[in-house]
Amino acid sequence: MLKLLAAALALTLASPAHADPFADFQTRVQNELIKPFALDLGGVLGGASAHTGRALGMPGFWVGAVAGVQTRPDKDDRILRDAGVHAFGVPLIEAGVGLPFKIDVIAHGITAHGLTIYGGGLRYGIYRTDLVDSFLPNVSISAFGDKVNHAYFSASHGSLNAAATWNLPIVKPYFLAGYDVTEVKVGAAATPGVSGVKATARGSRFSAGIDVHPLPLISLRGAYTLRHGIPGFDLGIGAQF
Repeated sequence: MLKLLAAALALTLASPAHADPFADFQTRVQNELIKPFALDLGGVLGGASAHTGRALGMPGFWVGAVAGVQTRPDKDDRILRDAGVHAFGVPLIEAGVGLPFKIDVIAHGITAHGLTIYGGGLRYGIYRTDLVDSFLPNVSISAFGDKVNHAYFSASHGSLNAAATWNLPIVKPYFLAGYDVTEVKVGAAATPGVSGVKATARGSRFSAGIDVHPLPLISLRGAYTLRHGIPGFDLGIGAQF
């Protein structure tokens, strides 16, 4: 399981260096296709930003790489579907630190193959267990915001998440529900009159996964995720204290 999670994340992080799933956006974008594209983009951004339900706690930290992957574009997202894109994802380099009052501050971003993403958010631990109540779930809520810049479009993304995790030894199961709001603005477009047009999409996410700690400070996360009804997965690997 550990090797599978690490290998899947490595493939996801490597993919932008070899192929840009958004390379045909300029030639395929139409007014009615912007919203379905925004729906798919927001889903993978939201999944990459999602965390387990346990707040880091002061002076906790997390540094690593995360990714959200969708197995196929939405049926109405003809920008990606007609370009022959199948599974696609967004990887991010991320860092988080625990503050007083059960608040975590998280920042992330990446620049790869003409795509730049930067953003971050706050997570609040509604309930964080100790040794005496470890059988109860840790519960947290979080809010994230992201900016995306590409040669052919720009986007802004916001997400809200609620998560619960059980702080068991080594393998920690978790469940998450999320909601994404994404606005995409067309930059360069081959179709006259489309450049500068905006559209906003809203979508849900539901995840079930595990957070594995095989060694001290090492965290591996993997989750099966439904993004507006389309299957995919979320991954994470990093150092955590």
